[in-house]
Amino acid sequence: MSNKHLDGAIGRNLWLSTIKHRSDAVGFFKLMGIKEVTTKRQKKNGTTVYELPIRRLSYTGNSSAYRYAIYDSGYIRDVSEYNSSPWYINKKYETSEMWWNSYYKKYTKYKTSKPVFIDNFDDQLVYLANYILKNRYGSKLYSCCDWGVEQMKETCEFRYQHKWEGSTVTISRDEYNELKKANPLATNKVEITMEQYNEYMDIKHGKCPNDIQVIINGTRYNLS
Repeated sequence: MSNKHLDGAIGRNLWLSTIKHRSDAVGFFKLMGIKEVTTKRQKKNGTTVYELPIRRLSYTGNSSAYRYAIYDSGYIRDVSEYNSSPWYINKKYETSEMWWNSYYKKYTKYKTSKPVFIDNFDDQLVYLANYILKNRYGSKLYSCCDWGVEQMKETCEFRYQHKWEGSTVTISRDEYNELKKANPLATNKVEITMEQYNEYMDIKHGKCPNDIQVIINGTRYNLS
């Protein structure tokens, strides 16, 4: 099991699935609109890249393409734009290895996982087609209109400003309950500016004269 490629039916059973032949994989790619986007440099290095017509939409409203690459080395990797680095999608098998422990002066045995390499392009194509079918089209897919994407971007920008630019501050539950007693009409979560918050804290600790009122989100609070 320490060889680069697993031999015989045991190895093939780890990656064969619904799509059995190269012609089926090519037909599946054509049917789903999966296109080859290999560059000249990648082609020269023996790499073939495919891009899916669907895209991954993040909570920020930004989308990125799903891309997968087949390598001459036997690796099949997810090289999508959202990944920090390419990672292989080959099946794994567990094996045992030995390493020399220089402190105890003896060999130590440990278990590790290694990828099942596929060195035939037709078999790589079949494996990739099955992987895409299971992991990208095997669950629910959702569509989002341009308006929805813009709303997601606006929401993300607001959250960023709220968290990092210090334009507002969220008060604690105890402080909110005090404001709620001051004005029973205030029933929702209250967000105030930093200046209003500092003024409120000064009043709370007796640093300001009486008969002071604070207006928060259009609601007047009598704190005297």
